[in-house]
Amino acid sequence: MENDPNKKKRKVPPRVTPLLLNIKAMAVALSPSPATLYRMSSAGELGPMPIKFGKRRLWRYEELAAWVRAGCPRRELWVKMAQEQGFGHQFGRKF
Repeated sequence: MENDPNKKKRKVPPRVTPLLLNIKAMAVALSPSPATLYRMSSAGELGPMPIKFGKRRLWRYEELAAWVRAGCPRRELWVKMAQEQGFGHQFGRKF
């Protein structure tokens, strides 16, 4: 009986897109393993730089999405592109 008036309806919390992603969430979103993403970041192949949040390194969701839309350029090119698009970088912010 789906329409039972005595049955309480559950409130479903709205889905929230996280603003910052840890390496595991980023691996799910981008597909490579966390180890591969760390190697790519160290080699300059991963454009977006992590943000230090306490002892954690986190990446901004919006910047990762913009980086993918731009074709996943190497970091040196992404930093220039990101500043033009208004995405900050720890060493040359433009917000």
